Amino acid sequence: MIFSKLNNEIAQAFSKAWAELENPKHNTTVKVNTKSGGSYTFEYTDLGGIFDEAKRVFKENEISIMQNASTREINGNLMISVETMLLHSSGQWIKSDPLQMPCSTNMQDMGGQITYMKRYSLSALIGIATEKDDDANGAVGNEYKMTNKGNKASDKQLDFVKKLLEGKVNEKNDFNTLYSYLKQSMDTDVDMENWTSQQASQAIKILKGGNTQ
Repeated sequence: MIFSKLNNEIAQAFSKAWAELENPKHNTTVKVNTKSGGSYTFEYTDLGGIFDEAKRVFKENEISIMQNASTREINGNLMISVETMLLHSSGQWIKSDPLQMPCSTNMQDMGGQITYMKRYSLSALIGIATEKDDDANGAVGNEYKMTNKGNKASDKQLDFVKKLLEGKVNEKNDFNTLYSYLKQSMDTDVDMENWTSQQASQAIKILKGGNTQ
């Protein structure tokens, strides 16, 4: 990790932001077919999910994220390199050491490498966990298939939905009745704990607009 010569302001801002960061919910499922014929699945958070969580608190602390990908030849091997920088409004910054791996000659595969490396570089720099298992299955010859589920709603979003629902409870309608009306208004039968971030935002908009019964 590399710091700007002056780093007192970004250190204070990042410490404050980090205290508010949460590990983002997993939004991508990978099914792995092992070489032995078996299979298993695991989940992780994609790059977009990490950015959504980081932006939530970084913007309040005047920190922006910059990532750069480049290629260079090292000892006769073409390597791809990704660096991540946290830039504070004061001009001070924190930068990761370059994350490097052999570069694919296929453009589509190279794009996948860059996304993979950006995810790891960013999550390591800001100190959050984005997976429960190793997603580098291709390296050991396993076949895998990824399914993106959309960003799951955060605990804070769901807690806010519950708070809004509780505020509308009256003699006519209890919490469960209002919750049922809300799901009808959203045209969904999915339970709250499985909502996406977009569904939670929709629910909040409906509740703030007073559109439940």
